[in-house]
Amino acid sequence: MPLRLELDRVTAGYGKVEILHDLSISVPAGAVVALLGPNGAGKTTTLRAISGTLPVWRGRVRLDGERVNGTSTYAIARAGVTLMPEGRGVFPSLSVRENLAIAARATPGDSDQRAGRIDFALTQFPRLKERFQQQAGTLSGGEQQMLALSRALMAEPKVLLLDEISMGLAPRIVEQLFGIVAGLRADGLTIVLVEQYLTYALQLADVCYLMAKGRVAFVGEPAELADSEVLTSSYLGVG
Repeated sequence: MPLRLELDRVTAGYGKVEILHDLSISVPAGAVVALLGPNGAGKTTTLRAISGTLPVWRGRVRLDGERVNGTSTYAIARAGVTLMPEGRGVFPSLSVRENLAIAARATPGDSDQRAGRIDFALTQFPRLKERFQQQAGTLSGGEQQMLALSRALMAEPKVLLLDEISMGLAPRIVEQLFGIVAGLRADGLTIVLVEQYLTYALQLADVCYLMAKGRVAFVGEPAELADSEVLTSSYLGVG
């Protein structure tokens, strides 16, 4: 299976503090890759380095074999990388309709094509259709996360980066959201997922990278990781 995304010995951090240390990750086209590990492992930093919201100090980020780091965040997004950051990522004072319209305007195509993307989003997320004129800040947490995900999908990304989509949500809503993500996977979308909700992450992922202190501690299929003592050691500090 060809690689859609590749991190080759990436080093990055904040200020003078190095967080990622020669990190290498391979993401096959159409696969879901889960980045797992305890708080502070560098998972969110990895997504930011991929999306260009955090500069890469050394190494390369490649999309379909072409280096994208060193370009602008806008250029990386236009190349096909979309980050859905931790938190809801919506404009709370605007309506659902206005949130979707803003996202649609950032995509290529004419007005009919953009309207078609909004219609598709409402088909994927019927709850949003019911709340179309409602102010986004008054939506439930799960509905806001659905809106944020629909906004991310407007860009028709090659790679979707998801950072803790379950954060602060009830288990029932988490199950619904992961059902939607599973549908995107079935449609062939390449996804890099950062998630503390291990049960769903292991069910959904094709490949898991267990990170610790900005490095890869383990890489393998979910079944291998679930049976590995490395998982318990990394999360619980035992072993």
